[in-house]
Amino acid sequence: METFLILARETLEASLLVGILSTTLKRLGRTADMKRVWWGAGLAVAACLTLGVLANRLENYLSGPVKTWLDITIFFLAAIFLSFMVLWMTQNAPSMKGKIQGKAMTALESGHGEVLFLLAFMGVFREGLETILFLWGITLQNDSSSIALPLLEGISGVVTGVLVVFALFKGFSRVPLTLFFRLTSILLILMAAGMIASGVGRLISIGVLSPLVFQVWDTSGLLSEHSLIGTLFSDFFGYRARPSLMTLITVWGYLAVMFTGLWRFSQIRTAPSTGGLSEKTSRPTGHPGRH
Repeated sequence: METFLILARETLEASLLVGILSTTLKRLGRTADMKRVWWGAGLAVAACLTLGVLANRLENYLSGPVKTWLDITIFFLAAIFLSFMVLWMTQNAPSMKGKIQGKAMTALESGHGEVLFLLAFMGVFREGLETILFLWGITLQNDSSSIALPLLEGISGVVTGVLVVFALFKGFSRVPLTLFFRLTSILLILMAAGMIASGVGRLISIGVLSPLVFQVWDTSGLLSEHSLIGTLFSDFFGYRARPSLMTLITVWGYLAVMFTGLWRFSQIRTAPSTGGLSEKTSRPTGHPGRH
C-alpha cells in the first residue's frame, strides 16, 4: 500500500511536468523540441534506477553500528522530505503550470532549447530521488525479504500515475486532482509519522534517547503490530502496541505541526481564488484562469 501510494504520487508529479512541457510545445508548434524533453525525462529515470541499485547494494554491504545509524538517518530524512514535499505542493501547485510554461517559452524565445532538457531532467530526477529515499525508509520499516508484493505495488503505482495524467491532458475525463492531492498528502503525513516513530524507536534502543516512560500502555492484545491491520497502522500512523512516552510526544507533536501547516498553506493558497488545483487541471482543455 505504501509503495503504491509513493509511486503513484511521485509518478503523477513527474508526468504532470512532462505533460505541461508537451502541451506548451504543441501549442507553440514546436513539437520537434519534444525530443529534448523525452531525453531529459528518460535519462533522469535511468539515473534514478542506477542510484536505487547502488543504495540497495550499500544497505546490504553495511552492518553493525554504521548500518544502524544509516537506517536512523534514512528514517528521519525520508520523513523530512515527505513533509517538505507535501507542504511545498500544497502551496505551489496552483502556480506550477504557469512557472513551467514561462521557463519553457523563455528558453525557446532566447534560442536555448537545451533548457527544455534540463527542465525535464531536473524535475523527473528530483521526483526519482524522493522516491528512492521514501522506498528505502519503507523497506527498513517492513524488514521483509519478499519483493513480489512491493514490486507489484510499485508497477501499479507508476501505471496509475501515468494513466491519470494521460487522461487529464487528453481530456478523456475530469480527474479530481485536488481531492487526490489532499488525500495523498494526509496519507503521506501519516506515513512520515510512522517513519519518525521507527527512527525514535531505534534511537531509544541504542540509548541515545531516553524513553521517559518505557511503556505508556499495552494494546497488543487488541491489535498486534505483527498482524495485517497492525502493520498497516504501524506504517501509516506510527502505531505502537507498547509505545514509550518519547515516541508518543514526537509522533503526535509532528502530526500536530504538520496538519496545522497543511491547513494554513491550504488557506493561503485558496485565499485569492477557489480554483486551486482544479484551475491547473482545467487549463489544458482551454479554460481560463491562472494565478
